[in-house]
Amino acid sequence: MGLFSFLSQELAMDLGTANTIIIHNDKIVVDEPSIVALDRRSDKLVAIGEKARQMHGKTHDNIYTIRPLRDGVIADFNAA
Repeated sequence: MGLFSFLSQELAMDLGTANTIIIHNDKIVVDEPSIVALDRRSDKLVAIGEKARQMHGKTHDNIYTIRPLRDGVIADFNAA
C-alpha cells in the first residue's frame, strides 16, 4: 500500500469515434455518442452525447453538430 493509495480510484475512459465510455470501479457510468452541438455565432457548447445526436440535422441554422474524433484521432481539439 503506497503513501497516496487512499486517493486512487479505478477510472477508465474510451474516447471512441462512435461512443465515449467512462468506467469507474468496474461500472460503466457514461456511455454516450461522441458528438457535440455548437452555436455557430459564439462557438459555445449547446449539447453533448445523446442530446447532441438527437439535434443532428434537426436544428436551427445557427446550431451545428460535429464528431470531434475521426479515424481514431482527435479531429477538432476545441470540441474534444
